[in-house]
Amino acid sequence: MRCVLWPGLRLAALAALALLATGACREVQEAVWPADTAALVEGRPITMAELKQVLGWGYYGQLDREGASADEAKAVPGLVLDKLIEERLILAEAPRRKISLETAEREARLAEAKEAWSGRDLHSDQAEALRRNLRRQIILHKITDRIMADERRFSDVDWRAFWRAWPKKKPTRYLVRVLFMSPLPEAPVLPEPVPTDLERLAQKFKLEGYPAVLSEAVWLQSDLLDSGLIKALETAWAGRRLSPPLRQESSWAIYEVLRLDRKTAAVAELKAARAAYELKAGEEAFREWLTARRAAADIRINPNLTQTLE
Repeated sequence: MRCVLWPGLRLAALAALALLATGACREVQEAVWPADTAALVEGRPITMAELKQVLGWGYYGQLDREGASADEAKAVPGLVLDKLIEERLILAEAPRRKISLETAEREARLAEAKEAWSGRDLHSDQAEALRRNLRRQIILHKITDRIMADERRFSDVDWRAFWRAWPKKKPTRYLVRVLFMSPLPEAPVLPEPVPTDLERLAQKFKLEGYPAVLSEAVWLQSDLLDSGLIKALETAWAGRRLSPPLRQESSWAIYEVLRLDRKTAAVAELKAARAAYELKAGEEAFREWLTARRAAADIRINPNLTQTLE
């Protein structure tokens, strides 16, 4: 038997349903936003206690020191909550990507942190809060690194463009021995003809009573040297002779260039550029992943957040 409602009765029924739905929605609203909930991420709450704890780690104090306006200070809880939401989305990737934090790794990182805390007067509850936060940051970094590695994509075209724009220093490496002579008010006079072997010159100066000390062979890199020393080293290498005495603080130094290497530094620079390119690609991929993940996630924020915190 088919039930037919007269138009007037149909409208009355719809109105009644609307009232019921409004009441149900109000009940859901009240259930979803109890006073202790700041936000829901995929149905899981971020509590006011969590938010207040992070806010208590100095955000307000930092703003006061920086002379922030009242409006800027008022916006801080929302910004901090936004970061906590992102952390929840990132942490949810651990089981999906089969990421775990080994106990040994966690304990090693905690031990490092304890050394940093050793000079601070912390109460036991403060120290425990720092440990909990550190554990969370360790796993967050590990998951972020995995997402960057999984999501990044390399392109030969992008890499070539990146390398062309890379500020190339083209450093040169010099393998040198140095004869230090100090304290001498004036530069030592080199014998004629000047010996090509620094060890023989050191022996000669020692016989003449000069305080001469000969160093072991060490590598120097041009991007860490001043232009005067680079010129002296290049001239010495080109002429296969010793450098003239060069003033260095309270001593004089004579350099012997044993080897010159322009290739190794260039290879090292290429590796550094490639590492920077891969990091950039990973960071861009992570931002894209996070944007997409946020758009797809069910995120609900307490509409009365500011009033609840006051």
